[in-house]
Amino acid sequence: MYILEFLLEHYIMLAELIGLWLLMDSGIHLTKKTILVTRIVVILIFTESVLWSLELWTRSFETLSIARPILTSTIYLLHPAIMIGIIGMGDGIRKQKMWIHIPLTISIPLIYTSQWTHLIFWYTADNVYKTVDSFFKYYPYILFFFYAFALGIFLIENFSLFYRRARKGVFFTLVFSLMGVILHVILDVDTDYSTLFASALILYYLFLYMNTSKMDPLTGLMNRQCYYADSKKGRERISAVASVDMNDLKKINDTMGHKAGDEALQAVSRCLNFKAGRAKNVYRIGGDEFAIFYYAKDEAYVQKDIELIKKELSKTPYVCAFGYTMIGRSEKIDSAMTDADQKMYKNKAAIKHTNIKNIAAMKQATIEAIHEALNSGMWGMDFDEEGNMIKVEWSQQFRKMIGFDDESDFPNELESWSDRLHPDDKERVLKEFNDTIADYTNQKTYDVEYNFKIKDGQWRRFHAIGKLLRRDNGVPLSYVGMFVDITDGANAVS
Repeated sequence: MYILEFLLEHYIMLAELIGLWLLMDSGIHLTKKTILVTRIVVILIFTESVLWSLELWTRSFETLSIARPILTSTIYLLHPAIMIGIIGMGDGIRKQKMWIHIPLTISIPLIYTSQWTHLIFWYTADNVYKTVDSFFKYYPYILFFFYAFALGIFLIENFSLFYRRARKGVFFTLVFSLMGVILHVILDVDTDYSTLFASALILYYLFLYMNTSKMDPLTGLMNRQCYYADSKKGRERISAVASVDMNDLKKINDTMGHKAGDEALQAVSRCLNFKAGRAKNVYRIGGDEFAIFYYAKDEAYVQKDIELIKKELSKTPYVCAFGYTMIGRSEKIDSAMTDADQKMYKNKAAIKHTNIKNIAAMKQATIEAIHEALNSGMWGMDFDEEGNMIKVEWSQQFRKMIGFDDESDFPNELESWSDRLHPDDKERVLKEFNDTIADYTNQKTYDVEYNFKIKDGQWRRFHAIGKLLRRDNGVPLSYVGMFVDITDGANAVS
């Protein structure tokens, strides 16, 4: 009989909770944690309704049963516990949010011992409910309001990126629920809140479900589907669009693995969404492609925001290319984004060119450092398709070794070098040089030692090696090699 009465009295609440429980099996857009916490909240609400019915039954006793204060205390504590669970559904409880458990933890001994301490409430021997004559009699409600307020703060922090209509639905549910509780307090009406909790839970779950379906699961940014929807719904408020492309994601995936690539995307996304607020929405619209919509902001703000993003990116190993376009009220989003894309590609090319120049400069600096350490220098020669020498180049390191400053001082001509060979070595060295060019088998390697007159007139001993590169038909293509000063320990002439 009591079970049937319970089922009839809580029919709506039970139908909502059972429906929600079944709905969670298809919650493909939600995380496992969200689904697990939601199931726990469902169990807590159901438990609260059962305990309420039991507590209501104990009121009919002529004398106090110890079960009644325990049931009442548990119900008072279940209300904030349910609120904590609802906050946790949105992944709102992290390590830095653990403080949220402190008020409930402190309240557990206060409320459970109140029957004997008379701090908040107690029951008389003839089973009459009493409260302390101070603000402490409202303590259970204050505790509930605290967690309702915490939920509101969490919603503001975590869902400010979504449209006002989506936020309004949740805030309406929250405010409406609080108003119901306040009215019960003012009118001193004692009732079961399980149905109210169940209705609020369903609305909040649907809100999470809808908004999670708009999010990219890897980065937490809004996804491509949301990008297209927002480009239409929020068109009147969009004042600028930006196109962003992450550089070298494929290289990261290929060399370091996809886990490193995922971590890179997450780091870049945090930078793009840095201090976003309601001024902009950031979307991941492709593998390494992102878009930003700015709302009612001028060009100075957009430029400043992009610079702020670049500053955040500079703290990471990752680089992005940017392009933005201010958009008029009559201009289409697609055409504005196309223009932003073109600017982004130009920026990407400029970054690549700068990187190539930087890499080349680093390589050149490394080569110079090596040659300086080895006391050596490079030389190179090019040939046309007929095998005629058309270019000679002496490296700056070689010029420096022999006391010259630049090309005007030591021209890029073969004679600049050959005229300074020692008379006793010149014929042998040039023959070796020409024989290597004439060896179409490509087996011969230029490798000689000789004495050479440097700028100040001194004779120094050099070891020269070179390799001839040929075309497919055997005709010389280029002749490259290196000089090494071996005067110390070698037989240099006076």
